[in-house]
Parts: sequence; C-alpha cells; structure tokens
Amino acid sequence: MIYPSILERKYNEYSPFVKRVSDKVKSTLINFCESQGYAFTSRIKSVESLAEKIETGRFKKWSDLDDLFACTVIIPTLSHEEEVIQFCKNTFKVTHKVKRGQNRKAPDIFRFDSTRIYANLKKDNAINVDNELSIYNIIFEIQIKSAFEHAWSVSTHDLVYKSSEIDWKRLRLAAQIKANVEQLDTLILAFEQTSLLIEENNYPDIKIKRKLASEINKLFKNGKIPEELQPKDMNRFCDNLYRLTIDVNKENNIQPIIEKIKTEVNLTSYKKFPRSISLFQYFFVILVRNKMIEIPMKNYHCHITEELTTLYPDIQIDNDSIFMYSEDC
Repeated sequence: MIYPSILERKYNEYSPFVKRVSDKVKSTLINFCESQGYAFTSRIKSVESLAEKIETGRFKKWSDLDDLFACTVIIPTLSHEEEVIQFCKNTFKVTHKVKRGQNRKAPDIFRFDSTRIYANLKKDNAINVDNELSIYNIIFEIQIKSAFEHAWSVSTHDLVYKSSEIDWKRLRLAAQIKANVEQLDTLILAFEQTSLLIEENNYPDIKIKRKLASEINKLFKNGKIPEELQPKDMNRFCDNLYRLTIDVNKENNIQPIIEKIKTEVNLTSYKKFPRSISLFQYFFVILVRNKMIEIPMKNYHCHITEELTTLYPDIQIDNDSIFMYSEDC
C-alpha cells in the first residue's frame, strides 16, 4: 500500500511515544485483568491502517486520532462491564466513552457495538505537557468485550473485511453470527431467570451430586464445619466426592454415605476439627475408616499427605494408589 510521505514522517515521529503509552497502559491493565480473571489483547496501529482511517474523512486533524494504541479487555459476561469502566475512570484520564447501545441502531441491524473508553495517561501536576509530543497527550482506546463478542470479532474479521472481494453473503453471515452473539450475551445476563424455564430432567448423577451439595452446605450453614474449609467450587467438590463413591452407589443410594459423614462431623467438636487437611481428605478418611469405600480403586489415586497420615496413622494406603508429588517416589 502506498501512503503519503508526510504521514510516514508523522507516524515515525510519534511511534516512540505511542510505544511508551502502550507499555504503561498494558502493564496496568494486564495486572488488573489477571487479578480479575479477564483476558487482554492490544495493538499499536500500523501506518497502513492509519492511512485508511484518515481516508474515511471523519477526522479533521492529527490530534483527533484516538486509537494509535488500542487494547481490549475481555470479560466473561456483560455484568462485569461496569467494574472495568470504573477501574479505567480511576486509573486513567478518560476523555469520553461510547457505551454499548449508545449509538442509534435499527432493531434488525447487528454490528460491532462494544463499549469503548478513550483516555490519556494521568500526569503528575508538576509535569508540563504543553509540548504536543508527550505521552500524556496521546489518546488511546480501551474496548470492553464479552467473551462471545471477542470470539465473533477474531473469527469473522479476516474472513469478511480482509477479503479481496466485497461479498454480500459474507457480510450477511457475519451479521447473523453477531445476532447469535447478542442472544448468547442476553441469555447469560438472564441466566438465573432463563434456567427456570428449562424443563427438569431426572438424571440420576445430577440428583446425587445435588443431594451431596445440599447436605454439605447445611453443615456449613449450621456451623458444623469451619468456614475456612469451604471448597473453592462446590460443584467440583461434589464431582470429586461422587467419583470417590461411585463404586458403592450402583443403586444410586447416596444416603448411607451422607448419614455417615453427618454423624462423624457432628461428633467432631468445632475446635478439634482438622484444619491441616482439606475437607475432601477429611471425608475420605471417614469413608475409609468406616469401610464405605475400599482402596485400591481402579484408576483412582488418593491424595494422601503427611498431614493426613500424622492425624490418622491408621489410614494405610499402598503407594500404587497414592498421588505422588515426586517422580522418583
């Protein structure tokens, strides 16, 4: 692509400053995204893309260009969007923002509509930024996209917009996919309400896990188990407990196991409750000691630790059935 030499000179003049802005913004936002579990992408605009942007005719002067550097924060659902906006307001000098749905759009039109924030780096009051060439005068763009939106964008952009042909069918298909993306985001936002409309299925495995979760949550709620032993993910915890007990549940009768766990928990005083092992390990000990499961189990490796064997020396498990932390064990 050929572009004017004046554009190349201006671009090269600004490039070191844009790179510094990029480094500072990326450092800040990557730390934020990692702490929140969000994904992050970024780019510095190429001179070719910049030439095409100027040729849209929408910009009056160089300082109006607002995405020499741009990045995207990718959130799990749209309910996380306000948190990102607030972080950006607190961290950067926001010049303006375009919120999702702010631009007028017919109800049968489906196109890019993510929230965009335009900002500068915040400066110390002692810093003089009268010079146009300053990292504090460069506007950058932060887009906020849901995971579904991001998938649509990266999946369709090159297929549609980097093709050498202008194809109505490709544009139509991209819009149809975007419509599905909007529907998915809406369903996720209304997940709790929408799930109530799904017809229940009497699937036995789910019934057992649901029963386990219900009874374990009751023990926590009634103060029978210390709060610090609360599993990070109750669904995963019950999956693991179900896998441990599946061989003795061929008739899907989980009740004896639940009753035995409840009895043992109620017999253990709150102060003497073992806190050096996980809740799963504690339940494992209960089931082994009461012969409700038998080890070894096919394709099952027990999480036996020094803390567990110190507390319960009667739990003797063959090394072949133990998860090993060292390769040479």
